[in-house]
Amino acid sequence: MPSKSQSVLLGAAVYTVAALITGFIAINGGTAGGYLASALCCVSALLGPFVAVWHYTSTNRLTIPAGTGAGMGAAAIALGGIVSYGITLLLQAINVYPSDTELMDRQREQLITQGLEPEQIEQAMQMGEMFQGVGGALLNLVIAALIGAVAGAIAASVFKKGAAVDELDAV
Repeated sequence: MPSKSQSVLLGAAVYTVAALITGFIAINGGTAGGYLASALCCVSALLGPFVAVWHYTSTNRLTIPAGTGAGMGAAAIALGGIVSYGITLLLQAINVYPSDTELMDRQREQLITQGLEPEQIEQAMQMGEMFQGVGGALLNLVIAALIGAVAGAIAASVFKKGAAVDELDAV
């Protein structure tokens, strides 16, 4: 079976760029940007795995099983997530992106503006803190990899080309 590395790297690059654009919109777009970023987040999580599987099946003119697509999708998102997290940390270090503390302060202000009760605000803030820092990045990475696996399995059934890998192994 041909190497999947190049296809996974391409899928990871697509996911990284899409995730950084989504993050930028979420940070700078206000309430409307938050809604748009939520939609784009879903598109990003599908786009990386789909590109990885599409590239692999098209380049090698073969059909892959859903499990192979799932592995490629999870790998593309995991790698892309690590790279985008690193770039985000770099952008925070040079003050292009706001720090995690600044983001939490913005979230609190937005919740107050929406008129939520203090108890509701505290619950929302605690939930937001779960997704901050290295622990939050790892949690996000696991969730994204699971979504990537599902997207990769779906992509494997969408992008069928030539003979199935199982048929090639039998020859």
